[in-house]
Amino acid sequence: MTTLSAFLPIDRRVALAEGRELPDRAEGAALFADISGFTPLTATMRRELGARRGAEELIRHLDAVFAELIACIHRYHGNVIGFSGDAITCWFDDATPEEGATAAGRAAAAAFAMQEYMTRLEAITTPGGTRIPMAVKIAVAAGPARRFLVGDPRIHVIEVIAGRTVERALCRGGCNCGRGGRAARAANPPGGR
Repeated sequence: MTTLSAFLPIDRRVALAEGRELPDRAEGAALFADISGFTPLTATMRRELGARRGAEELIRHLDAVFAELIACIHRYHGNVIGFSGDAITCWFDDATPEEGATAAGRAAAAAFAMQEYMTRLEAITTPGGTRIPMAVKIAVAAGPARRFLVGDPRIHVIEVIAGRTVERALCRGGCNCGRGGRAARAANPPGGR
C-alpha cells in the first residue's frame, strides 16, 4: 500500500477505474477506531528529541501503527473513509461480496484483528527509553449510511460518510457527538486543505 492510497477508499478506486459512481445510499457497517497513547508519545518525543526530530520519529510510529490497522480493515474488505488525528473511520459495505460474511461480521472481525495487533504492540519505547502504552478503542454499528464527495473536483474533494449508523459508531467509539448532534466523517488528505 502506498501512503496516498490510504486516502482514497478501495471501493472508490474500483468505481473510478470502472468509470462508475458509488451509490450515495448504502447498507453496511461503520467502524470507528480511536488510538490512545499518541498524545503522551508526542510530548515525550519532543522533550527527548526536540521539535523537528521528535516530529519525524512520531510520524514514523504513526505510519507504522496506521499501516497495520489499515491492513486489518482491508483484509476484511473494508474501506478507510477518513482520518481525524489519531482516529480512523471505516465502512464495510453489504454489497461487497464475501460468501457467508455480512458487513457487520467483517467489521467485527477487523475490529478484533486491530485489537489483537494493538495488544501485541502494547507500548512504544522512545529513543530515551520511555515506554508509552498504546491502545485502541473501537466501535461498530450496522445499518444505512450516505456516502458522497463534497467539494469542487477542479480544486479538492473529500469523501464523506454520514447518517445514524455512522453517528452511533462515532459516539460509541468515544467521539464527542453532542446531544442530538449529527455525525459526518470526512477524509482529511495530506496537507489538510
